[in-house]
Amino acid sequence: MSRTKKSKPGVKSQQAAASVAAAVNTPAIETTAAETITSTDVQTESAKKGKLIRPRGKRGGVKHKKGTVKQAGAVLNAAVKEARKSKTNTLKSTEVQNESGTAANRVPPAEHAEKIAKFHTLLKQLEQAKTAEEKDEIQAGLDSLGGLAQYQAWSLTGSAKSGQTPTSKWCMEALKDVYEHDRNLPKFKVLDVGAITGTAYSKYRWVDATYIDLHPQGDNVQKYSFFDFPVPIPPEDKFNMVALSLVINFVGDMRKRGEMLRHVHNYLPEHDNVPGFCFLVLPLSCLTNSRYMNQSHLRAILGSLGFNVLRQSDSAKLSRWLLQRKPLQERKQSAEKSDTPGACLEWDGTIFKKRELNPGNDRNNFAIVVDPKPE
Repeated sequence: MSRTKKSKPGVKSQQAAASVAAAVNTPAIETTAAETITSTDVQTESAKKGKLIRPRGKRGGVKHKKGTVKQAGAVLNAAVKEARKSKTNTLKSTEVQNESGTAANRVPPAEHAEKIAKFHTLLKQLEQAKTAEEKDEIQAGLDSLGGLAQYQAWSLTGSAKSGQTPTSKWCMEALKDVYEHDRNLPKFKVLDVGAITGTAYSKYRWVDATYIDLHPQGDNVQKYSFFDFPVPIPPEDKFNMVALSLVINFVGDMRKRGEMLRHVHNYLPEHDNVPGFCFLVLPLSCLTNSRYMNQSHLRAILGSLGFNVLRQSDSAKLSRWLLQRKPLQERKQSAEKSDTPGACLEWDGTIFKKRELNPGNDRNNFAIVVDPKPE
C-alpha cells in the first residue's frame, strides 16, 4: 500500500510557536523579538531540508511545544527586570545631579581627579604663602578653576559617581535617628552654607532651607559669605541646623576655620528647649592624610567649641559629622572653669595650635587652629 505524502506538520508548529513568542513579547523589546524571529527562521529552513522525524506517541501541536512558550515567558520576565533596573538607575542619576550641580559639571573620572588635585595643591600653597602678592596670585588660580562652587560640585559629583550617598541624604537619615520633628511646630530651618544650586534639601517637606553661596548658581541661593550673613535676633528666626558641606577646607586661613565653627553658634537657638545642630563635611584626606589633623583631634576641637558628635561616618572620599550644640549650663560651666582670656559659651578656652601629629613627606597641610584673640 502506497503512502500519500502529507504536509510537514513540523513547519507549521514551528511557525505557530514563533507567533506565540512574538505575541508575548512587547514592541519595546525589539532586539529580543528580532532574535526570536531569526531563530525561528533558521529552524524552519532546517525543517524544509530534511524529513521530519516525529517521536512516537507525541503530536506536533503548539500546546505540546511547552519549551518555546516557556522561553518566551523567560524573555519577557528578563526584559521587565531590565526595564525596572534602567528606571531605578535613571532616578538615582537624577538625584545625583540635583545634589552635585548641573550637567555642565560632569567631567571624565581622570580629569575630575586631576582638577580636585589641582585645587588641593593651590590650597596648600595658599596656606604657605607669606606675602599678599603670593596669596593674590594663588587665589587667582583658584578662581580660574571655578572657585569654591566648582570645587564643591566636583567633590560631590565624584562621591556620587563612586556610589556614595549624597551628603544631604546622609544628614537627614542621621538626623532622624536622634531627632523627631513635631509637625505642629514650624518647619525645621536649615542654613546651607556653600549651597551652589540650592537643591540639597528641597525634597524634604518638613525642612525650610536658606541657601547662601559666594557664587550662586540657583535663583533661590543668596550671595553671601558665611561671616557676612545677617545673624538673626528674634528666637523664631534662628536656625535649627547650619550645614557646612565642603566649606571649611576651602578656607585658606587655619584660624578662620576655627572661627567658622565657632560662628555657627550665632545662628542656633539660644535655649535648650529647641535643639541646635551642625552638619560638617570634609574631604576624608583632611583627616587621614594630614600632618596636623586626625579624627580624634577634630573631636577635641569640636568639643572645645561646644559641640557633641551625634553621628559620624566616612565614605571613600568624604568624612561626615552630625553635631549637636551642648546644653547651655554645660557650656557655661566649662567657660567659667577656664583661665584663658576670651573663654565663653561658644568656646571653653582650650587652645589648639598648629602642631604636627602625623609626620610624612606625602601628607597635606590641612589644619584647624582655635586660638581666638581676646575681645
